[in-house]
Amino acid sequence: MFEIKKIAVLAISALSASFCAAQMPYKPTVYGDIPDYKERYLSPDFVVSLPPDNIYVTARTGDELLIIKGDKVSAKIPLGGHPSGLAVSKDGKTAYVTIAHPKGKLLKIDLEKNAITQTASAGHMPRAAALSNDGKTVYVANQFINKITAFDARTLEQKGQGNAVRDPFSVAETKDGKKLVVANQIPESKGGLYEENIASAITILDAKTLKTIANLPLPNGSINCQEVAMSPDGKYAFITHAVGRFNVPTTQVERGWISTNAVTIVDTQTDKIFATFLLDDIELGAANLYGLAIDEAGKNLVVVHSGSHEVSIIDLPALISRISERYAKSEDAAKTYEDICNDLSFLSNIRKRVLMNGYGPRHIAILGDNAYVGMYYSDTLNKLNLKNPTAPEKISIGGNEVMNEVRRGDLFYHDASLCFQHWLSCVTCHTEVRSDALNWDLLNDGIGNPKQSKSMLYSHHTPPAMISAVRKSAEIAVRKGIQFIQFTRRPEKDSKAIDAYLKSLEAVESPYLVDGELSESAKRGMEIFNKAGCVHCHTGTYYTDMKRHDVGSGLNEYIGFKFDTPTLCEVWRTAPYLYDGRARTIFEMLRKFNHDDKHGKTSKLTDEQLRDLEEYVLSL
Repeated sequence: MFEIKKIAVLAISALSASFCAAQMPYKPTVYGDIPDYKERYLSPDFVVSLPPDNIYVTARTGDELLIIKGDKVSAKIPLGGHPSGLAVSKDGKTAYVTIAHPKGKLLKIDLEKNAITQTASAGHMPRAAALSNDGKTVYVANQFINKITAFDARTLEQKGQGNAVRDPFSVAETKDGKKLVVANQIPESKGGLYEENIASAITILDAKTLKTIANLPLPNGSINCQEVAMSPDGKYAFITHAVGRFNVPTTQVERGWISTNAVTIVDTQTDKIFATFLLDDIELGAANLYGLAIDEAGKNLVVVHSGSHEVSIIDLPALISRISERYAKSEDAAKTYEDICNDLSFLSNIRKRVLMNGYGPRHIAILGDNAYVGMYYSDTLNKLNLKNPTAPEKISIGGNEVMNEVRRGDLFYHDASLCFQHWLSCVTCHTEVRSDALNWDLLNDGIGNPKQSKSMLYSHHTPPAMISAVRKSAEIAVRKGIQFIQFTRRPEKDSKAIDAYLKSLEAVESPYLVDGELSESAKRGMEIFNKAGCVHCHTGTYYTDMKRHDVGSGLNEYIGFKFDTPTLCEVWRTAPYLYDGRARTIFEMLRKFNHDDKHGKTSKLTDEQLRDLEEYVLSL
């Protein structure tokens, strides 16, 4: 059994404001899951390699592109914003970087001059730049408007857009250049209480027309898709994600009871899922899978476990052979697929787990016999020899290797080594500190009453915590989460660090705004918001009176129950709605589930008026 050594962590009112982000003090580098560290960190994220010895690294909070030659930083290119994607041309002359911002950018960088030569508008929160094999097109995922946008690589003019499912997070082109494989980070909002499959999906697009070829649902409970990598032979696409076991009470964490960590293989010829296999061991989780890469020979599949600070080196031919043999011996392919997806020993004898030298490995690139991994929280790189993967070498990139309290809290929030057997971290269920769109049956208010995962944004500013208000504050919720979800105990200073991290976060500006302002529909909706009485409970800076109310949404034992009033800030990204997620949209919540006008006086509103109200709420 693989053993891992213990990790020692380094010591508005509705009447006057148009959207949440505008009400907070302007902090150009703080939004989403990026906090105000009060000092500079690089946070190495995307990594790309080119022979003979070129490594390119984006510094997510350092706002730079680092160029590394011979394992030493040779140049730093200021980017003017947080990089969220990186692609480099095969000849090494040009890089393309997306800048995550409500008014996002696509940058074209001359790597011979180390200078930005072109800039194009890339829409709301672009990420995951991918360059076509012929070098003529740059593909970008617009995460929160669920679009894949194509740009001419020479001129940066927009060529077209295609549809993703929800939160497209990574894009890769197939070897033949005919298709795009898109990983959608979280499940689409389906609503209802008894959906057979609620899971993230893989979207297949025609690379030229950007028309949808297929949307492939992952196993039930799949969330947090992070990256797509193509096999050198072009046959398969590999996608990292978690599998949340949300349909059982969270009574234990052992053997992946709450969450397991998987890679799904898509057959790019048939556009079907070939298999989903787990990276966890029976008594040791492989939490928060992130980047992955395959060497040119197709021998090694290397997968990053960001939460447990490891990588797995998998014998790829042996993996494909083992899966194929399982199918060949079975008369029930569906059952075999499910069996593989639940087998914690499936990788026995064909993979090695390696503990990295630092904290928070994310993306990875392979160059020859070495893998290079960005160690996000350590502010360094690791170099790992794949032939002798015993002691990863730390490469200094000029980062800040001493973590202050907020930085430690950011680490702890993403750190599964806090969890018993390293199965999960806070971010497993609170994706990017928001919701994973699943209902979880937590132990804090009994068993048999699952509720929708809540966004943690502003939770410390809007007590009580939990939709049922079972915790008086987010501070208490953080500590109880460590105890009852991660099944461990930590020093008080660790919890305080997590508090500090969460308190420092700010909202992302809504994609429903037009040039940062309310649309005409939303302006009409704001008037309705006030007249319908929504403002009585959803008031103040965070659009909540922080009180409990019976809005008629309770079912069964919750009939007449007074739920906590949630903030409406960023409600545009936290569907589905109501405590059990039965409402797919705000419109549906108010039209279908607002009994007796307890949830605002909306029964006499026309559909058009209700759409305006929805538009306003989604603009906050």
